[in-house]
Amino acid sequence: MTRKQAREAMMQLLFELEAAGEMNLEVLETKCRERISGKEHDRSWSILKSTVTNLDSIDDKINQYSKAWKTSRMPKVDLAILRLAVGESRYADDVSDAVVVSESINLSKKFSTEQSASFIHGVLGNVLKDEQ
Repeated sequence: MTRKQAREAMMQLLFELEAAGEMNLEVLETKCRERISGKEHDRSWSILKSTVTNLDSIDDKINQYSKAWKTSRMPKVDLAILRLAVGESRYADDVSDAVVVSESINLSKKFSTEQSASFIHGVLGNVLKDEQ
């Protein structure tokens, strides 16, 4: 499994948990083991666990820079992409912010809309700049 495939699976897992209305680490760990294999599994689980554990802080940061939509009103796909990006930027030291932004935009183009790509780019750019 490539890192890009693992990133897609992580975003989908975050989306599913949000849609279910519960960020349950046990369920997440089981699903992560089922869907992410090879050398990317441990890295992905670490990012997902840290992201969910620190979700309030991540959402606060996203809300700070999202002028039009707060996390409670955002399309769930866009929210999952943003959460993953902030989580990966914060909790994975083996990837640059430029790659995080690029991959997030690619995910939004694949799973959401063109307008979402611009929205995600703007919010994420400000979040990551603030965190430096």
